[in-house]
Amino acid sequence: MHFLTNNSEQVILGTKTQETQETQETQETQETQDVQHGQTLKRDVEALAAQEKFPLDKLFVIDGSKRSSHSNAYFLGLPWGSKQIVIYDTLIAQSKNVKEVVAVLGHEIGHWYLSHTTKLLVINQAHIFSIFTLFSAFVKNKSLYNSFGFYNEYPILIGFMLFGDVLKPTDAIMGFLMNLLSRTYEYQADAYATKLGYGKELKVSLITLHKENLGALNVDWLYSAYSYNHPHLTERINYIDEVEQKLKLEKKE
Repeated sequence: MHFLTNNSEQVILGTKTQETQETQETQETQETQDVQHGQTLKRDVEALAAQEKFPLDKLFVIDGSKRSSHSNAYFLGLPWGSKQIVIYDTLIAQSKNVKEVVAVLGHEIGHWYLSHTTKLLVINQAHIFSIFTLFSAFVKNKSLYNSFGFYNEYPILIGFMLFGDVLKPTDAIMGFLMNLLSRTYEYQADAYATKLGYGKELKVSLITLHKENLGALNVDWLYSAYSYNHPHLTERINYIDEVEQKLKLEKKE
């Protein structure tokens, strides 16, 4: 059995105190770096918004890391009013530098500049209105009820069920067309961010987002076109490369 002397105790206490101080200094240094990083990000985002005349009102960072590693960025606001940009803290943590985060926001600002959100809102409302219009005409069609054995009464619930069955193939076509339109808008927003000079950073951010969000690595192009409302990672990177190549050719001319 060994007994610690007073000198040994002093050495151990001194070592622990030194380790505590080093930990505190490391934490303070990290906090200072985070603050500087946040200030730089805020400044760059506000500069981009001012450059593109984006009506930025507030910039938020949400603690998405408490729920999952999923990362994203988007903006909120009515078409005619000011906008709020929301950034996941996971996106900031997973990005190597500020420009990668700004590149993602450049893509989102592209959606605003090209009025994609407003267009999709109008199309969706028109789609819903057309469904209700067709339903009101459908439930009054007595010959349809007669075909299924209803002659003296016409239950609205039966009409609703029959309408749902008839609507499915039409809705499948409409869903495909909406996905096609959404994918086109994504390509346009990617092109917008690339023309702002963020093509390289956007590609890196897309790869990071795809990896951290556990996206599929290999998807058939036909399945992707029918099922996904966003182009696959490889499709988007190839498109950004094409846009960059076109921009280089235009500069040479």
